[in-house]
Amino acid sequence: MTISHASDLRSRVAALLRSLDPAAPPSGARVLQNGRNLTFAVALPPLDGASQGESDSAPASVTVVVKRFPAPSRVRARLAALAGIPPKATRSHRAAAFLCARLPGSTPEPLGLLELGGGAGPSFFATREEPGIVSLSRRLAALYAAHGPCPDLMALLRRVADFCRAMHDAGFFHGDLGNQNIQLAPDGRVLVLDLNRSRQFQGALSHRLRARDLSRIALPSDFLRCFFEMYWGKPPPRDFLKAERTFRRRFAIHSATRRLRHPFRHPPPSPEPKYPADPDIWIWDTKSEQAVSALVSRDRRRWQSVSRVILPILAIARAWPSVRRRMRHFRVQAFGRPVLDVRSRFFVSLSCDPSRFSSELDHLAHLDPPGVHVRFCAHEDSETLDFKLDAARKLHSLGRNVAVSLVQDRDSVRDPARWERFCDRVLCGLDGVPLVWCEYLHAVNRSKWGFWNFGELRRLLALLPTLRSRHPAVPFLAPSVIDFEWDFLAAALRLLPPGLATAAPGAPKPLAGLSAELYVDRRGAPENYQGRFDAVGKLALFRALICQCPVMDDRVVVTEFNWPVAGTGEWSPVGSPFVSPGPRGPGDPSVDENTAAAFAVRYMLLGVCSGNASAMCFWSLAAHGFGLVDTGAAVGESWRERPAFAALRFLFRALRDADFAEAPLRGNGADRVWLLRFIQRSGRRVAVAWTTGAEPVVQPSPGQLGFAPSLVCDIGGTPVLPLLPLAGAPFWFFE
Repeated sequence: MTISHASDLRSRVAALLRSLDPAAPPSGARVLQNGRNLTFAVALPPLDGASQGESDSAPASVTVVVKRFPAPSRVRARLAALAGIPPKATRSHRAAAFLCARLPGSTPEPLGLLELGGGAGPSFFATREEPGIVSLSRRLAALYAAHGPCPDLMALLRRVADFCRAMHDAGFFHGDLGNQNIQLAPDGRVLVLDLNRSRQFQGALSHRLRARDLSRIALPSDFLRCFFEMYWGKPPPRDFLKAERTFRRRFAIHSATRRLRHPFRHPPPSPEPKYPADPDIWIWDTKSEQAVSALVSRDRRRWQSVSRVILPILAIARAWPSVRRRMRHFRVQAFGRPVLDVRSRFFVSLSCDPSRFSSELDHLAHLDPPGVHVRFCAHEDSETLDFKLDAARKLHSLGRNVAVSLVQDRDSVRDPARWERFCDRVLCGLDGVPLVWCEYLHAVNRSKWGFWNFGELRRLLALLPTLRSRHPAVPFLAPSVIDFEWDFLAAALRLLPPGLATAAPGAPKPLAGLSAELYVDRRGAPENYQGRFDAVGKLALFRALICQCPVMDDRVVVTEFNWPVAGTGEWSPVGSPFVSPGPRGPGDPSVDENTAAAFAVRYMLLGVCSGNASAMCFWSLAAHGFGLVDTGAAVGESWRERPAFAALRFLFRALRDADFAEAPLRGNGADRVWLLRFIQRSGRRVAVAWTTGAEPVVQPSPGQLGFAPSLVCDIGGTPVLPLLPLAGAPFWFFE
């Protein structure tokens, strides 16, 4: 716009302001906010040059947004005059001009102001309208209602954090930086409104002023942690965090006492939407394929019931003597009995996402697992669920053994009838598909998956008798506890409904077994100990707990496990939803791809061959952060088979038609060698060996193997020399 057009626009805005009625908006105005700070939009007619076609840069029309500030009280006006504080309209205009000069496009362009009564009356502030802007408050509410996805939420926080950092570096202190005053433009810009409380400085703001400004941004505590780390690009300074907590507490007290301070003022209802309560915010992360926690651990504990601590303690106290005795029995008995058809007990999960299912099928044919697993999630839309049902039926038609999981969200936990309808829809859609097992619920001991207390878990478990009566052929597994939290599992087993009781002695038990999402604490090798338990010992303890549950078969199914791959950022389960800047601590459980392959093979063999796990399911076939196939970090990248893909493919081939026979070496010697023997139906003998020791050792001798090997292969199936030393990656020996 030319200078003449700009001056003409400002003069016409000034004329508009002089014509306004202080008590009401003009005729034809669009009211944006009612109440004390009345805000409305007025469309001005086209500029003279635009109407005559004299300037292509002049807009055809301009919409002006006017905000009316009410007259201050006499006392407040007198104090402001003594202190030299200008009226709100003047402060807003100066602040907008400062911000537009330092950070162009960061606030609507100021066009004029009008003060009545020499600052003692109402005042008006006019800006150019920014079409299509939406508040951060509304955008967050929409993301919370849609359950994310989390990458969109993190991108939004990054966008706002970068803007706030630039604004503070430019020397601008907003003073009322709430979500409603942060606006998002369609072109990607972030803008701020309501500048009358702001202050301007020549240099960047201090840590204390930054903390005070950011303390009014409303986010769940873990998202706020991510926001601060995005803002600083490094771990936030301690003095900033301390000051921010202080200012946030002060503002909470200020908000809570508003009615006491203004007993006769009744503000109009806010046009901004209300957020769900913190426990009800449930966000799905498409990168790590899991729900993410919106709260830090301190706040999660605040929302959890005291029963989260008391019931597990009571359950252990009641069952421990018997459980301890049976656990020792199962631990001693491990590897002592043959296990038939070992290969059929292995499963691999597929996402069955419509955008990549065809690629998954291609890699599935190359991997050739005996069983496949599909998750059905309650938060997914109807089209996705229908596609997954078709995918499960297709997998069955391809000759795969099919297992499924029914995964809840927070809405399902709050509304059991909704969850029941979802389960019926999925199970009816799978009618005709003989399921190997069906995991009922998911990770019930994690609040991010929707459960905050045992009462909520009890209500969904109470639906099992009804669902089982309607779907008698479905082999249900429950209660699906993730990681080695056996105290929680002991309490959850006591919540199984009485309606599951077996009707007659000798009849099949109502539940086909226990679902265990056992990640071995994600702290390395499956042979490592967590306290007094390695992986085999943990599974033995789970079997001992089953013995306390008369409605459940003695069957433990590890329905989910993997190892997060190092360097995959927020696609990793331990990096989601945002990778904090700086080096990770010594407790980082991520491993390299070769180590992940070795751990996966060893864990599957130990679980099944010990007899303590009846099936093992790797999660998942294709994922950048943890899958057998690396899908890449960007959409459209070519997929790459990881070492674990080749390792499991060869495991499935080596054990085709094979039964586990014995384990002559169980990692007990000084060299910590494990040796497992198998016999194929043809009579051919197969063995697998590895060591968990720090130093490589010689390969097992023919006497230890029980036969003279004609072929030795590495973990991926490549033939190797018999002289190569044994290490953590298993070697295969064939008669």
